[in-house]
Amino acid sequence: MKLTPVSEIAEVEGSDLVYRGATLIVARANNKNFKRMFREVLKPHKKEFEDGRMDDNVAEDLMNGCIAKTILVGWSSFKDVTGKEWKYTVQNAEALLKDDRDAFEAITEFSENIDNYIIEQEQEVKEKLSA
Repeated sequence: MKLTPVSEIAEVEGSDLVYRGATLIVARANNKNFKRMFREVLKPHKKEFEDGRMDDNVAEDLMNGCIAKTILVGWSSFKDVTGKEWKYTVQNAEALLKDDRDAFEAITEFSENIDNYIIEQEQEVKEKLSA
């Protein structure tokens, strides 16, 4: 049984977030790919994680890697503050997440908003009814 018309494709393949002129393709937070990858990367650090002893830098690197591979899944029209154009790669996505905390927050907030993953036909009906 399902009450929420979420697009399972958009959850994994992403929806467009326009941020500072760039179109970032952002999958839904905690999607199946993220959960699977996070479990895998955490395995070697399980004891430290469970004991609350994991180094903050290690935790941040693990999280950024998972997000870059499973949440921030692409982009287009991406130019940095100097005007340099960047192609999407996992390495470039990790650098963005690490170096730009505001972009990181925008991406995570977008990924956690269910409205960004609602099946479009349902969204159009909701908008018409509320108008």
